[in-house]
Amino acid sequence: MIYNIQLLRFVAAMLVVVYHSAAQLPANDSVFQAFFIVGESLGFAGVDIFFVISGFIMAHTSRGDTGYTRSFDFARRRLARIFSGYWPFFILAVVIFGYYRSGHFAESNLLKSFFLWPQPLNRVLLEITWTLSYELYFYLLFSFLILLSRPNYRNVFVLMAFVSVLILNLYRHFFAQSFSPDNIYYLGFWDQFLTAPYLLEFFGGALVAGWLERNPAGPALSWLIAGTGLFLAGGWINESVYSGLIEQGFHVVPRVFVYGIPSCMILAGLVRLERIADEASTLNQALPVDNAQENGPFRRIGFRAPARFSALTGGASYAIYLSHVLILTVVWNSGFKQFVSSWSGNMMIAAYLVLILSIAGYSVLHYVFLEKPLHHLFKRWIGLRSTPPRKTDPS
Repeated sequence: MIYNIQLLRFVAAMLVVVYHSAAQLPANDSVFQAFFIVGESLGFAGVDIFFVISGFIMAHTSRGDTGYTRSFDFARRRLARIFSGYWPFFILAVVIFGYYRSGHFAESNLLKSFFLWPQPLNRVLLEITWTLSYELYFYLLFSFLILLSRPNYRNVFVLMAFVSVLILNLYRHFFAQSFSPDNIYYLGFWDQFLTAPYLLEFFGGALVAGWLERNPAGPALSWLIAGTGLFLAGGWINESVYSGLIEQGFHVVPRVFVYGIPSCMILAGLVRLERIADEASTLNQALPVDNAQENGPFRRIGFRAPARFSALTGGASYAIYLSHVLILTVVWNSGFKQFVSSWSGNMMIAAYLVLILSIAGYSVLHYVFLEKPLHHLFKRWIGLRSTPPRKTDPS
């Protein structure tokens, strides 16, 4: 398990929570205005981080795998992970949206939503699961890659796919104007899904995994700092250049550059920092006491997130992502905003922070007491009990 990746997962999930809660904040308070700006300009980009992480994890955990058996086993594991965590929230969405959002519930296609089949967003019951449809598609692509390619040449195939999708989408964005407000709603299944620009972030994460495998040493902290700076600058670019419309899909190709490239840099920096920390810790343990004290700063060169905290919060990130819209729907429709509107500014800030932290707290409990047991049961049901996950699996 790569603990820094787990921590990054948690941060990405909380960014999405901030994004969906920011729109409900009072506009007459400077602190809330700052929170709103951060949420609107950066929060949705937590999805881009998730896509990059998914590509990295799939490439990292399947390195060396090839052939039908490995391909089929990979597909079963990823399907068990995604559906065992999603279906309980689908049931909750049926209940909650059936009561609070009856119009959207009536318009939704429940069968396709249940199986995460790609469809227009207004037809998806739990709208944020549009990202899971892309996840499933990439799992399928990677399963075929494991089946058809040798590990030594896999990065070449990923790079070829990345370049092909990149050229196609640059043409569609700059010449065909496929993603303009006039055309985006008429895109077909091929344009909007099978060759979507989001694939660049999946492939980008996979390429980062292959690159780090061949170049484990190198800049770490500088990559993290530069990536974070560019990611934050992406919020300014979104607001100043694209009038905050990147997240609506009209500028989806620039989005994968503005947020996808920094996400790859952040991921690479965090992975290298943890590797440095692990190597330094091993070295310090091997040295005599006096020398270990003299060379103690070796351990400070890198960084590894606290194991228990990152494993728990990273594991709960899936539940955070899926549950927060349901929780916020109940909270907003229960008069929370009206209830706290008469409070002082500091009290209102505290109330919103408690709400956001409560979503994280609930998700941790859900992950420990429901999601993990269901996942184990699901794996046993499809015959995966005898093949435990790898120790290096960061998922």
